[in-house]
Amino acid sequence: MRQTGAIALNTFKETIRDRVLAVIVLFALLMIVASLWLGSISLGEEARVMTDFGLVAVTFFGLVVAAFIAAGLIHREVEKRTVFVLFSKPVSRAAFIAGKFLGLGVTMAAVVAGMGLFLFAVVWVIDGSPRWLILAAVALIYVQLMVIVAVTVFFSTLGSAILASVLGICVFVAGQLSTNVLSLTRLGENAVTEALSWVVFVLIPNFTAVDVKPAVVGEQTAEWGEVGLWCAYLAAYVVAVLLLATWVFRRREF
Repeated sequence: MRQTGAIALNTFKETIRDRVLAVIVLFALLMIVASLWLGSISLGEEARVMTDFGLVAVTFFGLVVAAFIAAGLIHREVEKRTVFVLFSKPVSRAAFIAGKFLGLGVTMAAVVAGMGLFLFAVVWVIDGSPRWLILAAVALIYVQLMVIVAVTVFFSTLGSAILASVLGICVFVAGQLSTNVLSLTRLGENAVTEALSWVVFVLIPNFTAVDVKPAVVGEQTAEWGEVGLWCAYLAAYVVAVLLLATWVFRRREF
């Protein structure tokens, strides 16, 4: 436990000082501010447009951070050969993987919370009343991004950092479309296609189930009980992916 905590703390310190991270967050905040212009050209829908656009900005820039920084967590240690020093000490590879994941998780929490609170404050000023659902939506965006962090860490144990980033982003996109694909395959009444789609549906995390942006902008109501169950599913998914990443990493020779 101490090993994991020490690695997590060191990872947090490294990632939070990353200049690329600062630039990404700055661009995200500028995009949220830019949504003021989009709101101004909408007819009486300023707060709604700003909220929708702002949550998309938080998701997009959070995804960039999750995919590209997570991909370099292990690759950087291997390139610098610091893994040789680490593993010469009584540090397990499971503790290494868990520590890296938790450390970046804290960084992601700080980044997403900062962007989310900024959006919440801007919408509050424009709308004149707080929209608390924005904070709930941002928290669920964080849950989705942590799944991508886990998936990207797993892919980084298999290949290059760039490939891991690309595959992490692909999984995120697939997770946004998984429910739609499953619905479409049911229309064709093809047993093989439907069976394959169910396999993909199980393997790819279902992010649409925890996407409450439509509820935030008033398009529909959120079923919070179902959202909670899907969050539990995503937490189990993260654990499974990290266990798989640990198993793969143990098979690598250093």
